Amino acid sequence: MLPRHSFLRLLGTCLLILLFTHVAAYAQLVDHVHHLWYNNSTWQDQDLTALTGGPDAYSVDGVTAFYTTPNQQLHVYYIDYYANHVHQLYYNNSSWSDADLTALTGGPNAHGPIAGFAIGNYQYVFYSGSDSHVHELSYVDNWTDQDVTAQAPGATSGGYVVAFATKPNNQFHVYYEAASAPYDLHQLYFNGTSWSDADLTAITGAYCTSGSIQNAGLATGNLQHILCPGWHGNSPGYVDMLHVYYNNDTWVYEDITQKAGGAELPLWPGAGQAGFAVGKQGEVYSVTDDTHVHQYTYKSGLWSDLDLTATIGAPANSAPDAMVGFITTPNDQFHLYYIPDTNPNEEYVDVYQLYFNGTNWAVDNLTGGSGQADDVGGMAGFAIGNLQHVFYFANPN
Repeated sequence: MLPRHSFLRLLGTCLLILLFTHVAAYAQLVDHVHHLWYNNSTWQDQDLTALTGGPDAYSVDGVTAFYTTPNQQLHVYYIDYYANHVHQLYYNNSSWSDADLTALTGGPNAHGPIAGFAIGNYQYVFYSGSDSHVHELSYVDNWTDQDVTAQAPGATSGGYVVAFATKPNNQFHVYYEAASAPYDLHQLYFNGTSWSDADLTAITGAYCTSGSIQNAGLATGNLQHILCPGWHGNSPGYVDMLHVYYNNDTWVYEDITQKAGGAELPLWPGAGQAGFAVGKQGEVYSVTDDTHVHQYTYKSGLWSDLDLTATIGAPANSAPDAMVGFITTPNDQFHLYYIPDTNPNEEYVDVYQLYFNGTNWAVDNLTGGSGQADDVGGMAGFAIGNLQHVFYFANPN
């Protein structure tokens, strides 16, 4: 067994090699933001960058999206390739437009993935700035920038950012990797009055890797859940699917890979994650080190593991890209979207959906062989009733 410090160094090196050898074969990291949506009859695709005249996106920095209520207007946020500014693409139910939020607010340039959520029509977007601080771009009456790290002195930030609000208290929770202590998971928490910072790795002993473009997180009421590839301090060094969560009393963790049984395969380095809740049932998705897509289900106090590649022919994936998953309502049907590298000689491939109708799984190629989706890019999405919206990075040509 490798000593812990040697294992961490080796893991970090492998993740970097995986990502940059994959993309080094292609000079292209410049992408357009695309919108795939299901209108309750057919799937359609739209190039939002071409439509709005907004700047190109930097694929490995990720994307976040949500809708505001009750107006059900669409909002997409990404980092532009040339200036490292945070941009919003906004649909007002009539037309799309682009806004440079960094220029509007005077905040620092962005570095790395972004995350966000809406509360009513109020919008909150979080990212790591060029100052290695977590910043909040918020829209209440107008767009403003706030240095959250300065408000809650903690660690400098690097790697992933995950953010959501708990209900019904509308308190903010932001999760990030500490740049000063790689793989340490921190939470920034806003209780409605002030921000505070907590080192969740120090509390739980669980480490989350930074290899994926976007880790996953969600709230169920006031309970908070982070889903990430990682390990415990006493683990032998395998990267398992971890569930780091607040149980309404303290922060704890569980190793889903071990609890789910099955093949107990570690995760593919750089694999994306997705997760959502359906009542008291939890659904988590990722890719194991045999490149198969897996579904981990929490039900009646137990975790189970289903290999979707082996059972339904879901395309295998060795690309370090993101996933997005959600349910449609009121039917509570499952939807998972990802960009498998079905042709390892091509950077641009297709967006796939795995869809569960309550009885059976199905596999759909949503881009129909166009080969336009960047397989090292981020993804975001949500449902409005049964209408589905997915955002991804695509070939600008």
